[in-house]
Amino acid sequence: METRNSIRLTRLAGIEDLGGWCIDQRSIRKDANRIRKQYGVGYLLGSSTKIDASNDADEGYLSYIQYLSPANGYNKATDSRRPSLCPYATKGCTASCLGISAGRMRFTSVQRAQVNRTRLFHEDRKAYFIVLVDEILRAKRKAERDGLKLSIRLNGTSDILWEYMRFEIQGVAFYDIFQAFPDVMFYDYTKIPYKYRKDAVDLPNYRLTYSYTGEDVSVQRAKEYISAGCSVSVVYTGDPSPKLKKLFPNSWYWVNGDEHDMRFLDPAGSLVLLKAKGDAVRDRSGFVVHG
Repeated sequence: METRNSIRLTRLAGIEDLGGWCIDQRSIRKDANRIRKQYGVGYLLGSSTKIDASNDADEGYLSYIQYLSPANGYNKATDSRRPSLCPYATKGCTASCLGISAGRMRFTSVQRAQVNRTRLFHEDRKAYFIVLVDEILRAKRKAERDGLKLSIRLNGTSDILWEYMRFEIQGVAFYDIFQAFPDVMFYDYTKIPYKYRKDAVDLPNYRLTYSYTGEDVSVQRAKEYISAGCSVSVVYTGDPSPKLKKLFPNSWYWVNGDEHDMRFLDPAGSLVLLKAKGDAVRDRSGFVVHG
């Protein structure tokens, strides 16, 4: 039986448990630092106002978030032709994207950091996962020191199907990041239809919240996610209650999504209400529900 001291001694030797496999964290950290320098990436995982609120919520979790270039932002910044990281982005959500128009995301240095991370993701996926694994291992240690569990949102400003992202670390292949870190709670918002994310919904340590877009088809997609036990987020101004009761009569739980970002704590089938911020306040595409 492993004891606290035996685990400590193993870690002092630079050995970590990754999905049941022993890996050399010192080697990973050395490679990750080289990759960060090469791509100008200070970090992949960081914080935000909402993540700060999560960490202050006293729910027993330490949370981190990753911000990549939203929608086609990377192509515009680099004159590239890479696939959008938000394949189901609408005009309304793109124009109102928090990665562009609100809070800390307004700063050019922040956007430049997003571009560097996205470049690493696109150009060298193997190197990207080395950095990601290194940062999650570091975050796990910090959470353990503080007596907390770790939660991570990888799609802060993207909509990547992480459940299909296979990778290899030190000769060990993983189906996805969730298999590598079964004791970490991952969660994301998504606009991708439920039929393409069924595998993600079945994962024990990954929670999805569907983002309502205002389109007629989005109502049906939202109801499919609710039926599967997932939550649905709605961006609003004023009092959206009359419209939401008409759109989603079978959703019994309404959650204030601005209190914290830990959507995995919401009751199954919740409506998560997010107050419009930044440019979203002026949206008239249907993405924002105006009360």
